This record gives sequence, C-alpha cells and structure tokens, in this order.
Amino acid sequence: MSAQDDSIMSSLIGASASSVTTVEDEVARLNQALVDLQYCGSASVALCHCPQSTIENRLIRELSQAARAQRFVSAHLSLDTYPVDGIDALVAAILDILVPPRESRAGGILKLLDLFYEKHKKHALEKFSQACALESATGDLYALCRAYLAAEDDAHREVRAFTLWAEGEALLGRRKVSGVRGVLDLHTGQRVFSELTRIIRALGHHGLVLVLSQGDCIAARSPRQREKSYTLLRELVDNFDSGRGAVSTRIVITGGDALFEGPTSLQSLPPLFARLSLPSAAEPPPPHRSWTSLVREPFVYKHRKIRPAEGSRPQALRSLIRISQGLPPLEAVTQMSVGQEKIDKSVDKLLHHADMAGSVFQVLSGEYGSGKTHILLHLAERALASGHPVFWFNLERMNLDLGNPARHLHRILEQSILPQRGRPSALDRLAFWTRSPSKLRALLQALDTIAQTPSEESKAAKKALALCAQQEDVGAVLDDFLSARDLKEKPGSSGYRLDAYRRLLLWVELLRLLEKIKGPVLLIDEAENLYTSGVPEAARRSALRSLAFYCGGALPGACVLLAMTPPALTALRKESKTLLREAAELGSTLTLEDVDLFRRRLHKLSPDEVPQFSRPMRKELARRIRLTHKSVRGAVKMENWDTLVNDVLRDAPQPRLIMRRLVDELEASWWGGN
Repeated sequence: MSAQDDSIMSSLIGASASSVTTVEDEVARLNQALVDLQYCGSASVALCHCPQSTIENRLIRELSQAARAQRFVSAHLSLDTYPVDGIDALVAAILDILVPPRESRAGGILKLLDLFYEKHKKHALEKFSQACALESATGDLYALCRAYLAAEDDAHREVRAFTLWAEGEALLGRRKVSGVRGVLDLHTGQRVFSELTRIIRALGHHGLVLVLSQGDCIAARSPRQREKSYTLLRELVDNFDSGRGAVSTRIVITGGDALFEGPTSLQSLPPLFARLSLPSAAEPPPPHRSWTSLVREPFVYKHRKIRPAEGSRPQALRSLIRISQGLPPLEAVTQMSVGQEKIDKSVDKLLHHADMAGSVFQVLSGEYGSGKTHILLHLAERALASGHPVFWFNLERMNLDLGNPARHLHRILEQSILPQRGRPSALDRLAFWTRSPSKLRALLQALDTIAQTPSEESKAAKKALALCAQQEDVGAVLDDFLSARDLKEKPGSSGYRLDAYRRLLLWVELLRLLEKIKGPVLLIDEAENLYTSGVPEAARRSALRSLAFYCGGALPGACVLLAMTPPALTALRKESKTLLREAAELGSTLTLEDVDLFRRRLHKLSPDEVPQFSRPMRKELARRIRLTHKSVRGAVKMENWDTLVNDVLRDAPQPRLIMRRLVDELEASWWGGN
C-alpha cells in the first residue's frame, strides 16, 4: 500500500474500534435497514464482531427471527460447517437452507415454491411468471422454479434437475428442463444469487436476510484457502459487482476476534478491509454502517423508532446506502457532482457527435484519487438519461485480457447498463429475449434482417442463424452465442478476435432494432493499469490492438471515454506509434482494428482534465450531500455541522471518502433522533 493508503487504513481501524453495539441495537438496526431495503430494492452488508460464541448464537437467532417477522426470508450458514471457497458452492448451500417468514425450519427454495402453490393453486404458474417478469428474474433458476410449479403430482424429475444443476451438471437428454441454459458454477454464481433475491420477491416476500456466522474460522485456514474465502467475501460485499447486484437483501457476517484482528484476519486483504471499515465513529451506529462490535455495556442506545421509508426518493435512498457501504452511488450522481461544468459541456459535445457523426473518442486524465471514476459515473447517468446504453470496461482486473476480446466480451456485456426500467444489463435482456416465445421470434426476425445487409455484424447474424438451424432449442443456442460464453476460454488469435468484434457490433444493431436504443457509451476505467500492473510489452501491444477497435471508430454511434493518469497517457502516446506499427508489421491486426486512426486520434485529442477538487468545491459537495440526505430522511439537527465539515475536508481529500464520512455522520445523527 502507498503512504496515503496506510493513512486511510489507520483512520478506518480507529473508527471501526469505536463502532460498538448490543444485540438489541443490532436487531433495531436490522429492522430499519430492512424497511429501507424493501422500499428501494437495494442491498447492504453488516459485519459484526462477536467476542463470545454465546453472544454470536443469540445474535443470529434474534436477527433471523426479526427478519422473518418483517416477511423476509432468512438463511443462516456457518462458515465452519460450510467452508465455501466459491460463490457457486455458497449459492448451492443457500438454496437448501432458506426459511420462510412465520416459520422456523429451513425448507429451501422448494418449500417457498410449495407455499406459493398452496396459496395460488391452479393460478400459481401464471402468477409466478408474471411476478418474475416484473422483478426481471428470467434465468436458469427461474426456469427450474417454473418447471417445479408446472409439475404434476410427482415432481421427482424436477427435484432431481434442481440438484444436478446446483452440483454443476448439465441437464442433457431426458434430464433437460425447458429454459435452463447452463449450470451453477463460478461464472454464473453471482447472477444466480441476484436472480434468487428477485425470485424471493416474486414469491411475495419482502427480501432475503443471509447470516454467515463463525467467520473467524477463515483466519485459521491455509493461506490459499483463506485467500479464496476472503475473495468470496469481497465479491459479496462489493454488491456482487459482476452484473446487477442483489435486491432487498441484507448480508450479516459474524465472527470472533480472529476474523477482525491479526495477520490472518480480513485486514490481510486491504481492499476488503477498506470497504468494510468505517471513516466515522459517530454514535449510535446507523442502520447501514458496515461494521460493529458487540462490546457495549448492556444498555441500549437511544435511537428513533423504526420509520417507514414511504415518501423518500428510492434513487436517493439507494445512493445513501451505497455510500454508507463504501461504494460509489450509481444513481442521483449528478446531484452530488461538483465542478463538472466543463466536463458536462464536453459530455454534451461527445453525445451530440456520437448521435450525428458516428464514433467519437476522448481521454479523461487525472491522478489517483482525483475523482475519475465519479466523473465516469456522472457521464453514465447522463448517457442513460439520453437513451444510450453504457458498457463498462474496468481494467482493474481485466488488463491481462484486454488484448483478447474473446475473453472479455462476456464481462463487458455482463457489466453493461441499458436505459430501461430496472436498468438491466445486456445479458439480462438476452435472457428475456430467448425465454419469451414472442421475443424469440422478434429476435430471429431481427437477425434475419441484419443478415440481409452486407456488414461485419451481418456475418455474425448469419453465423447465429446457421447455428440455430442445427439445433432444436433455438433460444439456448442464441443465449450461448450472443452472451459470448463459448468464447471465454478461446485464445486471442485473429479469428476469435474478429468473432468477438462482430458479436459486439451485432449487439449494437440488435439493441437499436429491438429496443430502439441509441449507440453505446463505452467507459474504459483504470487504463493506467496497463503501465502499473507489470503488463509486459507484448501484452500491451495486443491491448493497443484491441483499443484500436474500441477507440478507432469501428463501433457505430459510440462515445468512447478512456480514463487514465497523466503519466500513463504520456507513456501510451509515446509507445503507441512503435507498438502499433509492430502489430501491423506482424500481420496480426484486423481491418476493424484501425491502428492508424486510433494513433492519430490519440495524439491529436486534448484530454479532459479532472478538475482540481478545491476547498470551495468540497464545501459545495458537503452542502449537496446534506440536501440529498434531507430529501430522504428529513431535516437533521446538527449544531456542529460546520466544524464537522471542516474536519472532514481536512482529513479526507478524496470525494468518495468525504461523501462516506458525512453520510455516516448524518445517518448516525438521524438514527439518534436528532
């Protein structure tokens, strides 16, 4: 870590140590959190340090009872009994231990379906399908649940299909279930968990409370096992960052001292620790604070009564919850954007040119922590409001795959956001297209239309139609082809790169024809990792070849923004001429990879500089945060607000840290009844 990271971590450790509660307080925090989560459809995570196993057991029991009393489904999983190493094993276990509201024994997803059938009888299948459509639950789990509800008296075959699918076995031949396109594995686990939370809502429940106990067992595992478990926890607390996250969900992780302190604790994974720790020690700990410790004296904090969220703005409430959890807000970003006037003018120009004259490319330049990601989120919100889909391309973990579009195309589609109700991803929409008979017919007609016009995307459309002609389950074929799942393990040879490019071009045209959606906005974040993560020169050459496609004008109607630090931009410009020439001389570039146009664009453009975050701008940000909080919680009396703001502006220079600490302070004051 850098010296700045060390400083931040030290402040977080101190804040976390002061975030103390009792079991009664934790139940009250949960009750308010569930009211919020049900209303706005968000998710949050709470880590609770339990110094004694007896306290931990009592906490788990009372939290689970409180959840079910609020018509939430509960699930409790001991990480000692189930030392899960991957998201697929975790989700498979959860499917079997779900406890319905007003009951105390686990029956799993099948019990929830049985109760739904008992309530709706012969109308159960129709009502389930309608409710799942409203909740955007359209994947494999939905198909399995639907088959179970549609079964006659004996559902043995469908129960067996559930088991095999959850164990990672493909349902082929006689085992096949209509609508099931894959299996539960590491690649699909996050999406299945997200789908599960939506199905729980479709079944008439308010949401899901998942308790993962005995987290200190992780600290005693081998280094490799421990790394896997902490990585899994990071995937969970990062709001299931592949694709859309869970809805109406609270995850509570409990454990003893070893989970929180020491060389093998979660402090050994700084990104996870930084996400869970608190930048504020304000009391009482508010409902969505992500870390507490059950070491307070046995009396209850004074806090307000549980307050219904009706009347609040769902988008603003979701943003406050995400900020409390250490995540950037995905909505209402423009309300908390300061000093973006120049960037806004550039955005207007970029979107206008993309609509009128094809692809445009720009670079956003700023140092670490300057707010580049916030600006990209600001741009994303503007793009979605203007009818443009947003394709996120974060190079934090993808830099080694940037030169291989066959491997990263699926992730781009998974992390995309469409300007539609519920903000689905492209893969969410694909599941809807391929599982609805009428939408599937429309998809086939669109593919046929595209195939008639000579173009690169027409070649992809012809390939898709040719594959369909050889198979009975056309929906499954198109789901696999358009999701690019079949390409994820392919090498970066010219043939597979061209295939991936054509499929992305096909996606742009399908969204235009089927959903009347404009050209995409492609946001490439943390591109400096090409120069800071030990990427060898040969890999950067391949990466530049891919950037020549994304940034060189091949995507029709696209607005492409590349975010990176000034030193990385200087290095990119310096070596691009040599590396791109070498790529061309090696004969490995494609016509769609216009290296000459990309190089000219790169050298001629004037990058948009992240505006310096001056003190007046920070004070304006603080004012907007308080206004946003007021729109959700109402007026909060804080006599020391000005002093608090000055302290925060001095100690937390980064916009995200400023927002998180001020929101935590406001939430604590509101929860305390001020």
